[in-house]
Amino acid sequence: MNTIENIQVGERYKVQPSHFHRTFIGNVKSVDGASIVFEVENYELVDQEKIDDSRLVTVDIADVKYPMSNNYFFS
Repeated sequence: MNTIENIQVGERYKVQPSHFHRTFIGNVKSVDGASIVFEVENYELVDQEKIDDSRLVTVDIADVKYPMSNNYFFS
């Protein structure tokens, strides 16, 4: 189980909910205790039926894997 401290609203994270087949990348919209609402940016087609038109998904803090920073270097 991966616990992330200080989940920030507006930040991007990689998330693996137990009811999803694959991870998705989303922006945090709200945090309420251990419950976090994400707006999904990228997801696998196998999970498309789990994401409605609003693209909002509520997950538990234990489902959050790691932050997606924009600091990438390619050579």
